[in-house]
Formats: sequence, C-alpha cells, structure tokens
Amino acid sequence: MPSKASGIITSFILIFVAQSSPAQQAGPATGAEGTNAAIVFWAKGRYEYGKLDSDQIRGHEDWTLTVHPDATRTLQAFVSLADGDHQTNVILRVAKDFRPLDGFVSFWRGGVYGGSGWYRVDGDALHAAVAGPRGQAAHTLTVPERFSLRVHPVITEGWQVWPYQRAKAGPQQAVLYNVVTIGNPPVPGIGVLLEHAIDYHGREKVTVPAGTFEAEHYSFYDGRYDVWLWGADRILVRYANFGNGNEYRLTALETGR
Repeated sequence: MPSKASGIITSFILIFVAQSSPAQQAGPATGAEGTNAAIVFWAKGRYEYGKLDSDQIRGHEDWTLTVHPDATRTLQAFVSLADGDHQTNVILRVAKDFRPLDGFVSFWRGGVYGGSGWYRVDGDALHAAVAGPRGQAAHTLTVPERFSLRVHPVITEGWQVWPYQRAKAGPQQAVLYNVVTIGNPPVPGIGVLLEHAIDYHGREKVTVPAGTFEAEHYSFYDGRYDVWLWGADRILVRYANFGNGNEYRLTALETGR
C-alpha cells in the first residue's frame, strides 16, 4: 500500500503539471503569437551573485515574473551557483498581497542531486512534501494569515517582508516557512516554521548594473539580510548580507504588458 507521503507527493505532482501549462510559463504577454489573456504584466531579469568587498562573481540567477488577471503572481527562477556547485529551479505563486499559494523546488547541492519539494497553502494549512535520494517526507502545518514561504532564489527574498505593516513603526515579528536544502535536515527540502523580525528603513536611491531605482529598504531575518525593492511587484534590485559579505545585484531587467 502506498505511504501517506507518497500519496501527497503524487497529488502535488498532478497539481504542478496542471499549473505549469504553456500559458503560465510565458514571458511577454504579446508578440508574434498574439495576446496572452493569462498575463497582464511581465518582468524578467538576472542577478549576479557577488561579494561586498571584491569583484568576485560566485554565480547568477535568471527569473521571469508574470502577473495574472486575478492579481496573483507566478515566479520562475533558475539559480546557478559555482560557489558550492549548486543549481536550483523554482516556481512560486503568490496572492495579490504576496501571501504564498504554492511552490515547487528542485535542487542540486555540492554537484549532487538533492531532491524536490512541493508546497501548497490552503487557508491556514501549509502542506509540504519532498522526495530525493535521502528519502521522502511530508507534513501539514498551521500557518498565520501573514506569513512567507522562503524557497531562497534572490527574486523571492524581497517577498519575505510582505507581512510588515507600514502603519506600525519599528521592527515587527513575522513567521516564515524556511525550506532547508543544506546542512543536515531529515530530508532535504522539508522546511521549518520560524519567527523573525522585519524592519523598514525608508526609501533610498539604489544604483546597480541594471540601472538606478527608487527603492524601499527593508531588513529581515532579525536584521541579517537587507533588501532593496522596487515597484508594486516588489522586484528586488539589491540584496546584502553584511554578516558573510555576500551581495546580489540586479544586472538586467525587462518589463512589458
């Protein structure tokens, strides 16, 4: 008899096959092929993974964001990190307010395939199922209304701060589900719920290789990470970890309707 985890994983595979139809994977909403009614706005870009104190480039990330008529957003990202021989492929879908709806992650770590994970939010329940060389696991956790799903591509890191309420000043506690693919988790890809502090530091002009942006500056994960976000879709233009010296910069950006 199939295990409960196997059943959940099979169900999640069917969900993501349905959600990954060509209409949702597209870039531009218009072109030689005509108008795509599933897309009202699109953006795509690239990050370079660098260092704060040197010109070293550790890797890159390519991503595509589509906004749909119901105001949900679908994000696809590909990460290639030579520093650690990492590769990650991600699909993440969020609601109008950036609350997570569902996500998929496939990852290689240290040059070895690590596995894949599926995550789906249904009201106050987060369902997760992962499978890989070290086995499989699944769980369902209760989540608050204001929480984020951390799957780690740079483009998604800016969405970790959406629970912050600007009407209230100062640091605020929030909840995130952190997908764990390195270290020694029971099964890579399974995540944990944790609390962290988010703070807003105001608007700043930020210059990166892709241009100069009027961005909103936040910190999250108890001040460990600083992010600068641009526009209604909270596109991350710069990301700094002053603790380990890593920096991530937007090097290319295209948008359209």
